[in-house]
Amino acid sequence: MSGSNVGRNATAPWFFLCFLAICWEDSRLMTSQRRGTHGAIRLAPPAENTLVQTSPKPFRATFALALVAVAALASGFGGGCDDGSGTSGLTLTTSSSSSTGASGGAAGALGLGEEMFSALKPDLVKECGTCHELGGLADTPFLGDPDSSEPDAYDVMTSWPDFIVKDWAASLLLTWPDSTSHGGGQIPDSLRPRLEAWLEQEATAVDDVTTAAVPTIPPKKPIMGFNAVYLDPLGAEFTGMAVTFYAEELTANSLALTEIQLYPTPKLGLKYEHPLFVIYGLGSVDGEPDPIDSFSNVTGELAAGKPGPLGPGTLILGNWKKGAKLGLAFDVLTTFDAAAGGGGEGGGPADTGPCKALASFIADAVPALNPCRNCHGGNNGTATNAVDMSDLDSDTSAACGQILNRISIKDPPKSQLFITTNPQGGASHPFKFGGNATNFNNFVSAVSKWIQSEAN
Repeated sequence: MSGSNVGRNATAPWFFLCFLAICWEDSRLMTSQRRGTHGAIRLAPPAENTLVQTSPKPFRATFALALVAVAALASGFGGGCDDGSGTSGLTLTTSSSSSTGASGGAAGALGLGEEMFSALKPDLVKECGTCHELGGLADTPFLGDPDSSEPDAYDVMTSWPDFIVKDWAASLLLTWPDSTSHGGGQIPDSLRPRLEAWLEQEATAVDDVTTAAVPTIPPKKPIMGFNAVYLDPLGAEFTGMAVTFYAEELTANSLALTEIQLYPTPKLGLKYEHPLFVIYGLGSVDGEPDPIDSFSNVTGELAAGKPGPLGPGTLILGNWKKGAKLGLAFDVLTTFDAAAGGGGEGGGPADTGPCKALASFIADAVPALNPCRNCHGGNNGTATNAVDMSDLDSDTSAACGQILNRISIKDPPKSQLFITTNPQGGASHPFKFGGNATNFNNFVSAVSKWIQSEAN
């Protein structure tokens, strides 16, 4: 080996380690400072519906360049990291238990919850499958498709709203069967202790974010497909507001979020600054923020009744782990009063109402929407705040604006109104036509006539 190569190989690991250490420390300090400098939620004054995307902070550009430089060093000096055994002499790890699965705490039970569920699943499906499998009699297919595992029962149940919670005894999976509203009877004594033990185990990996210094939504396991994450845990004023997105695993370590939308309510607008998505590895309560803090410079205001994209509406998370939970924090997230003007894709001028095909809405959509009034007509606060149908008769134009926010004129089958109510879909929504595909198809056909009229 030539002398120049020997010197190059001997020096390479130090360059590599120093460069990586600088990047890691900058990332750690940025996250630490961000978490420690913000206080309680503040009320903001009314403002117009705007979205501001400023130029990236110097750190983001520096970090990106650092990654490129590290990659170049690793490629150019690869020989210096080889100890001759055929494996690299440099092993990169983090101290987070969520990434290593190290022993101790909740991470020591990595995978135990899934093992417990696998043993429980046959009896749970036998007891609840008739109603709660995909296409079952009930409107809550939380068992997915136990036969094909598409979707997988464990994935669906651990992502279903209010099933896996810190206070496991308050899980909806336990409290709902005990209520008089449940038509399927109570949980059998032979099944309840095992179900409780599984929920208790899953609860050990639920992070308590109620004392977070900034507005933080509790982490949930995302559904691979459409997700609606409600902001209700942040306070009464956020009831019915939501973040929606589509999730897709690109690789074992990367997750794509697309069509990220933030929804205010018809009566309150939203102001936000610096949204940050956080990954919680399987069995861990240690959150790992987006490593490049992609939305660090995103700020925006959404007027009441007017949803909009969160930042650019798309995000790739390179620190994803299979089976992980996804959390979301904001430096600032406040509500403000503003006139609720309808809106949505294809909406018309305010003085003529948000819908330009109101006659078709009344003739075609309103009759089909009647079943939705049970929750969205005022009986359920979260549902009514999210999509208010209480004025379907008295102020049809306003109600039309509400529905307009939940449809896609360019691609009607992708309308939230259809995705969430599809009996064969995995989206969590408490009404799916009782599993009746014919009734759902009739609903889609009727409402689609109005959507087509809006598009013309």
